[in-house]
Amino acid sequence: MKTGLRISPVMLAVILMAVCIVPALVLKDVSPSNELRYLSIADEALENGSVFTFSNHGEPYADKPPLYLWLVMLSRLLFGCHGTFVLSLLSFVPAMVTIAVMDRWLILVSRHSTLRFSSGERFAAAMMTGTSVMFLGSAVVLRMDMMMTMFIVLSLFTFYKMYRGIGNAGVQGILLPVYIFLALFTKGPVGLLMPVAGIAVFLLVSGKIRDIGKYLGIRTWGILALLCGLWFLGVWLEGGKDYLYNLLFHQTVDRAVNAFHHKRPFWYYLTTIWYVAAPYSIAMIYSMLSRSGRRGYVTDAGRLFLSCSLTVFVMLSAFSSKLAIYLLPMVPFMAYYTVLAGKQTGCNGMMRLALSVPSAILLLAAVAVCAFPLVSGQLPGLSSMPEDLLSVAFSANAYVAAAFLAAGACLSFIALFRKRSWTFSASSIAVSMLASVLVLTPLVPKLNDYIGYRNLCTVAKSLKDASGVSGYSVYGISRPENMDVWLGEDVKDFSGDPTGYWLPSASGTVLMMKTSELSEGSTFSRSLGNIHGVESGEYTLFVLKGEPGD
Repeated sequence: MKTGLRISPVMLAVILMAVCIVPALVLKDVSPSNELRYLSIADEALENGSVFTFSNHGEPYADKPPLYLWLVMLSRLLFGCHGTFVLSLLSFVPAMVTIAVMDRWLILVSRHSTLRFSSGERFAAAMMTGTSVMFLGSAVVLRMDMMMTMFIVLSLFTFYKMYRGIGNAGVQGILLPVYIFLALFTKGPVGLLMPVAGIAVFLLVSGKIRDIGKYLGIRTWGILALLCGLWFLGVWLEGGKDYLYNLLFHQTVDRAVNAFHHKRPFWYYLTTIWYVAAPYSIAMIYSMLSRSGRRGYVTDAGRLFLSCSLTVFVMLSAFSSKLAIYLLPMVPFMAYYTVLAGKQTGCNGMMRLALSVPSAILLLAAVAVCAFPLVSGQLPGLSSMPEDLLSVAFSANAYVAAAFLAAGACLSFIALFRKRSWTFSASSIAVSMLASVLVLTPLVPKLNDYIGYRNLCTVAKSLKDASGVSGYSVYGISRPENMDVWLGEDVKDFSGDPTGYWLPSASGTVLMMKTSELSEGSTFSRSLGNIHGVESGEYTLFVLKGEPGD
């Protein structure tokens, strides 16, 4: 262990995260909210021969730029199907690249300043980044946020090297706008605004705003204009002016000023930042806001990290459309700024308190898991909980995971109050979290019925093939339109009519609905009571060969 840390702490961190997280990527299903929709959009684009414009069941989809969807389409072409493990790598690999780049940044800081970072500090920074709740979650889901974060980090790292005169200035001058464009091309305008605003604010607080043309000058904007022009030309040629207007104005200005999706008050991120950066949020925010923590500000990197974090926070708070995951690009800069500031603060009283709180929460969570069987009989509503979910709660895996969390919490307390090492404390918390994820991974197949629709659709296809009915119908299932990814055809959605009068229209299909809709005395229990139902997770499927009730 010590040898590994001495050689390459970031490599050890990446290997540890890969060992603990990749097995879950192999086993998990995709959620219907966004992940399954992206797969359906990619399928539709391949079917229509679209490259720059997209649609979701015939409706124009200009919400996102094409880069991520192109990679999903490429995966489908290469492997002939949507492999969720391969697609998950589109988030996991950028997460690991982000951590590796930030570690390289820390090395450059030590080479060009009086600061020196131990292997333990570099390992703690990597682990704090990788196991922050939002970063860890974004590393395993099929979204483009992590890829955008990677390009933002690469663009700002390139700017830092230009600012410090490190490397080939000509190459860096080309890479900077290319990375900014790729961030834009992955997620949208935020990918452009974050690095540009961060650079501008950094130069302003450094008293060098007049030098902005060296970095964001004619060459930078010229390359960005050229790349964006080629993209917009492709959109116009393929989708016409209406799609281009949708992309450039409806999905940008309208979302920022008066959002039609995810509209939140300006103070929304003041409440969400605490769990976005959990379990290290108190330590990170303390490092950023405290007077002692601002001593990390004396390094150019510390000033840039702080400038980018606060600029992103203020800028996103000003936008009308808000989601917690939008704060993801802040996490690496917050984590590494904490290490920079920690060189001055050390393991002081506030830092011990900041890490004692999550340690205590982990310890209490472990105790709650172990005590759950003792009090489960007294909890109201637990009897109605599906058996497969109860089996997860009562499994040996859950107790072992709780033991890891408790051990990590205890080691964290020892590190804080005996060793006086906040980095060892943070690393103990992070390693215990990853160990718990690994131990709980074998339970993922039992949870897939509640995560996505793949198992449900597999059962539906087998019933359709065995019965000879002609299609599929659903009632009371969220976003069923994208089931076509697994079913190979569209479904009839009757969710808008709770009367059940539509049941004759569902004749000749496999009907899928939530089992909770079949409570005794309900419309559906009376109409479907004489038909054998097949359960799959929280759903029940019926083969409707004739009119229900016949």
